[in-house]
Amino acid sequence: MRNLDSTTLLLAALALLLGLSRAAGRLAARFGQPAVLAEIAVGVALGPTLLGRLLPSVHRSLFGQDVRTVFGGLAQLAVALYAFEIGRHLAAGPGGRDGRAGRPTGRAALVLAAVSLLAPALAGLALAVPLHRHHLAGAGVGLPGFALYLACAMGVTAVPVLARILQDRGLEGTYVGRLSLVAASIGDAACWCLLGVALWLAGRMGWVQLLAALLGAAAAALLARRRPAGRSAVRSAGREIGVVATVGAICLAAALSSGLGLHPLFGGLMLGLAWPDRRRPAVAAARPQGPAAVIGQLAAVLLPCFFLGAGQQVDLGADLTDGSFLLLVALLLVVATVSKFAVCALLGRRQGLGRTAALRLGVLMNTRGLTEIVVLTTGYQAGLIGHRLFEALLVVALLATAAAGPALSLLQRAGAADGPEPVRPAQPASFS
Repeated sequence: MRNLDSTTLLLAALALLLGLSRAAGRLAARFGQPAVLAEIAVGVALGPTLLGRLLPSVHRSLFGQDVRTVFGGLAQLAVALYAFEIGRHLAAGPGGRDGRAGRPTGRAALVLAAVSLLAPALAGLALAVPLHRHHLAGAGVGLPGFALYLACAMGVTAVPVLARILQDRGLEGTYVGRLSLVAASIGDAACWCLLGVALWLAGRMGWVQLLAALLGAAAAALLARRRPAGRSAVRSAGREIGVVATVGAICLAAALSSGLGLHPLFGGLMLGLAWPDRRRPAVAAARPQGPAAVIGQLAAVLLPCFFLGAGQQVDLGADLTDGSFLLLVALLLVVATVSKFAVCALLGRRQGLGRTAALRLGVLMNTRGLTEIVVLTTGYQAGLIGHRLFEALLVVALLATAAAGPALSLLQRAGAADGPEPVRPAQPASFS
C-alpha cells in the first residue's frame, strides 16, 4: 500500500470507515443499541487501539498524516452540520403539552433540566480538585476552568440520541418521553454556554470571543422565539433556501466562528437556533423532510470521520489492562451516572410518576453518546483535559449510552406502561 497515492488511500480509508460504520450500526440496532454507539466504537477500533496493534503497517498507510488532515477537515464539517441539527432540536417547539395528560410540561421540564445538570455538575466540581491535583487536567489549565469543564462534561445529555431512542421504543408520545426530551434540550443549551465559559476561564478564549459567543447565542435564541409560526411559512422557507444554500450557510457560520477564535460548532449551533424551522416538534426533528432531511443525512454520513479522528487520538489497548485507569473510569462512571439518575428518578417520584416510570426517566436523562464525544473532543483539543482523562471520559460516555438500551428493556419487562401519568392527574405538572 506504500506505492498508492494519497487520494487512493483516502478513498480506500473512507470506504472502509463508512462500510464498517454502516454494518456496525445495523448490528447495534439488532441489540437495541443506537447506531451512533457502534460508529464511535468503529472509530476507536480503526485507531491505535485495535487496527494499529493488529496491522500496524495497514494503519500507518491508510491513516497517514496526509489522509488524517483531510479527515480532520471532514470531521469539522461534520461537527458544524451536527451542531446545526442540535440547534434545530433546541429551537424546536416541544408541542407544549403531553399527549396523554394534556397538560404543559414546561415548568416541570425546566426544574428537571436544572437538577439533572446541577447534580452531576456539582459532583464533577467535587472531583475536579483531586483530579487536578493528580495532573489529569491539560497543561497549564487552572482549577476553575478545569472544574467548570468537568461539570459540563458530567451534565450533558445527547438530545439527538435521546430522540432516536424515544422514537425506536415508541416513547416519544408519552409523558416521560416528552419530559425527558424537553429537559435534555434545556440542559444541553446551558452546557454549551458552560463550555464557552470554561474555555474562557482556561485562557483558551478571550473575553471578546466569549462575549461574541454568548451574544450570538442570545440573538439566535431570540430569533427562534420570534420567527413565524405558520407551517406554510416553514415549508416555503425550506423550498426557497434549498440544500446547497443551507450547507453553504452552515460552512460560512462555522468559518466565522472559527475566525473569531471559537470552535466551528458554535457557528453551526447558533445558525441552527435561528433557522426558520421552529414549529416542527422536537422528536419529529429526528426525521424531518425536505432540505433538513438531507442535512441530517449528510451529517450522519460525515460523523464517522469525526469519530475516527477521536479514535486516532486514543490507545485503549494498554489502558484497559491498567488497574488505575479502570478505577478512574469506574469512579467517573459512578459519579456521573448515579448522581444524575438518582435526582431524576427522585423528582419523577415526587411528581407522582410510578416507580418504573421514574426509573425510566433517570435512564433516559443519562443518555450521553454523540454530544458527549463532541464536548470531550472540543475540551481535549483545546487542552482543558489531559490525554488520560480524555480516554477515561470517552469510555464512560460509551458505557453510559450502552447501558440505556438494556436498562429500558428491563424496565419494560417489569410490566409498567409506557409514559404513566402523575398520581394526581387534575394537578398541574410541577416539581414544586
